Amino acid sequence: MPGVLRWAVPLFCTVMFYGLAGGLWKSVNLLPVQFCVLFFVIKSFVNWAAWLANGTPNPFAPERRAFVRGALLGQMVNGIAWICYFTALSHGPAAIVQTITAAYTALTVVLALIFLKEKLVAIQVVGVTMVVGSSVMLGLTSGPASGGEGNLWFYASLGTLVSWGTCTAIFKHAYNQEGANDTVFFLTNWVGMGLTVLPFGLLQGGAKMPETSHDLWMGVLIVLLYSLGDLTLFAAINRGPASIVSPISGLYPLPTIAYSALILKEQISTLQ
Repeated sequence: MPGVLRWAVPLFCTVMFYGLAGGLWKSVNLLPVQFCVLFFVIKSFVNWAAWLANGTPNPFAPERRAFVRGALLGQMVNGIAWICYFTALSHGPAAIVQTITAAYTALTVVLALIFLKEKLVAIQVVGVTMVVGSSVMLGLTSGPASGGEGNLWFYASLGTLVSWGTCTAIFKHAYNQEGANDTVFFLTNWVGMGLTVLPFGLLQGGAKMPETSHDLWMGVLIVLLYSLGDLTLFAAINRGPASIVSPISGLYPLPTIAYSALILKEQISTLQ
């Protein structure tokens, strides 16, 4: 059991951080491109602070080269996934976009079983299948199911699915290399976001400040929660099997639904 707790505890934190951030976003006027810029700014503090607080391990150590290369590759793919995700949300129906992108956890499971040689017993297969199915069903309730501009949102949704599913498997492969270290991994995440999400946000006008100070500070809180959720997710991927960690991380809509019902007084649908 202690071995399971090593990845289950940070994974639980990830679901809570992501879920609460999603609930708070419902009541804030924060554009996706503004999120992109804030995301990088907050990660500049959070990720580097984690590295400094853990003894500043050398990311350029010779024994870490394979680990860092794999981590950087995964982070670039992760950044592409975020760009595709926000592009899809900006042009397509939210419910369908969320449903398609939520299926990335299934791709991670397949890649982990084939390329990482992870094993699942029968009861784990049943559990993972139920979790992936639940994530997709929750996506159906996340917004309008109609509308959309052209086909760009659909292709962007598929890009998100493939990119997130692939990068999670790459992350686990990188963590399996010699010299793997969480806080060095956090630095590669900062670099990846700086080379992908930040330029995207700036080119799309994300440098424009939110309209009110309330939106700004709530935006900072939302992005902080997402940033912390990323760090705890990376820690869970390091310590646990990707074929189980990834599907469970997709259950973050559950705290969002709870927050929406208890705080925002929204109705919970039958499907939810």
